Amino acid sequence: MNVDTIAGLQRYPGPFVSAYFDVTRDTADAPHRIDLAWRPERERLLAAGAPSSLVEQVQERVLRPTSAPGPVSRMVIAAGEDVLVDDEIRRPNGATVVSWGPLPDVSGWVVDRDTMVSVLLVLADREGADLELYDPWPGFEVDEESVDGERLHINKVPSGGWSHKQYQRHTEEVWRRNAEEVAAEVDELARKGVRLVVLAGDVHAVGNIRGELAEPTASKTVTLEVGSRAEDGSRESLDDAVGQAVRDVVVREHLAMVRELEEGSGQRATSAYGIPDVIEGLIQGKVRTLLLAPGTAAGYGVPPAEYPGLPLSSGALEHQRLRADLVTICAAAATDAEVVVLGPKSLPDDGVAAIMRWQAEPAAAE
Repeated sequence: MNVDTIAGLQRYPGPFVSAYFDVTRDTADAPHRIDLAWRPERERLLAAGAPSSLVEQVQERVLRPTSAPGPVSRMVIAAGEDVLVDDEIRRPNGATVVSWGPLPDVSGWVVDRDTMVSVLLVLADREGADLELYDPWPGFEVDEESVDGERLHINKVPSGGWSHKQYQRHTEEVWRRNAEEVAAEVDELARKGVRLVVLAGDVHAVGNIRGELAEPTASKTVTLEVGSRAEDGSRESLDDAVGQAVRDVVVREHLAMVRELEEGSGQRATSAYGIPDVIEGLIQGKVRTLLLAPGTAAGYGVPPAEYPGLPLSSGALEHQRLRADLVTICAAAATDAEVVVLGPKSLPDDGVAAIMRWQAEPAAAE
């Protein structure tokens, strides 16, 4: 997961109000339900010392109607006098979190964000395709365009003789040119950082388009047996199939990270295990990818005074002890490292490991 949003928070000394809150509005009484659930959280924030003006700003965002159907959580982070982050997550898995503390409490949000990828959905027929870009999925469509090719002789007709064969060959040539045009557009969009391309629609058109895709687009493309370019296509089954394709991509990428972590444990020494070694790597800017089991790491504390140069906000460094999950996430963001969430069984007992940009050195013995 790219954590640029969290990196921007490091400019603020804190403390931060963080609210990752269920704002699903799928029933008529949802506004009342959300308000009732928020009230005790509001009182806890005020009791912890959060300024009432800042709490009111967060409350306004939490209670604000969302534009997304289905289950939705909202991540709101505020500090000083401003709301710094307001992000909606569709189909969340993370638990509700509301806190006032020295670091933004983003672990639950990161867990959900790590399962979301940018998707280019291509709904094809033999005349062209509709291209829908989602960044991320599940989320909102951020761009849409259509590629419409030739329509002459687009359907084969039953007849016989030499003229019929010529007609058929011409029709197939039209299909091929249309597929080339769609594939060229898909290749161009995919080069802009799309992690998954999904092809659906007419079976013949999908096969032709996939055959025309260049690398690396072809290697990150999957085809579905559901979905149609027609407006009456089943959108629910299509969305479910795209969601499964996204989950498959995330699992493959996570397994690849685990393999790379294990391979870096040998002579290459490009892996770091445990909170002390990973934090030293973060201080030196060596960490390329932080591998984290947030629920496990949250049970461990990090004393900032023992790690000179720790890249955290000035207010956080004044505290005697900070949660290890938040320290490592924020330090990773500050040093341009990625964050990947893994299960605790793939990581050390404290739930923290890292893949380094170059050879790691173990932390000095105490």
